[in-house]
Amino acid sequence: MATSDARFLDVLTLGVWQANCYVLGDRERGEAVVVDPGQDGGPPVRERLTAHGVDCVAILLTHGHLDHVWAVPELARSLDVPVLLHPEDRWLWDDPAAAFGEMLPPDVLERELGLVWEPPTEQLDAIHDRQRLTFAGFDLEVRHTPGHTPGSSVFLLDDDHALGDPLLLSGDLLFAGSVGRTDFPRGSWEQQLMSLKDAVLSLDDTTRVAPGHGPETTVGTERGTNPFLTQAR
Repeated sequence: MATSDARFLDVLTLGVWQANCYVLGDRERGEAVVVDPGQDGGPPVRERLTAHGVDCVAILLTHGHLDHVWAVPELARSLDVPVLLHPEDRWLWDDPAAAFGEMLPPDVLERELGLVWEPPTEQLDAIHDRQRLTFAGFDLEVRHTPGHTPGSSVFLLDDDHALGDPLLLSGDLLFAGSVGRTDFPRGSWEQQLMSLKDAVLSLDDTTRVAPGHGPETTVGTERGTNPFLTQAR
């Protein structure tokens, strides 16, 4: 995904979980934000920043699951930028293995995945529902959307951003034809349905949806075809 304008949105699909990481920026300003840098995301994210001639000014996280935060410590420290996450997912920031529950030992990240998790907590900032963020010349609205995780959040851009229609960075709230699972620890299907109703069904059909996994879609397409949105009405 990209535009011929100075502003751009690139997607990188990372790691064994095929999680989408987004680089949203403005070449004229020389700035960008990175959303959800997952497994082995450091080198490709830096390559995208270099290719566009921009500096990262912040890392935004839709939630705290490992497939969306794997590269955060490396990137936050090397780029010297803040990391924004809803405080209800602080438990996952402190220990991403907690998302797997008690079925796996506490040292699973290092022993099975080779990841030594040392988060830069001094760079962590909290976000909250309806907060307005301004980075790289973009105005983003935070919508707290619990269900997949307690702190799951999405980022909404209106259509005044030179990227075309309104844009929803939906994390694992909404996918093309599906929604995020809620059977992980602290997930809630009831909350997921409310989040879908409040944060998705209230949007215009033309709103582009850039999800945490899979291809881009639109609110209109999902409203008409996604069976889970039918349940949320």
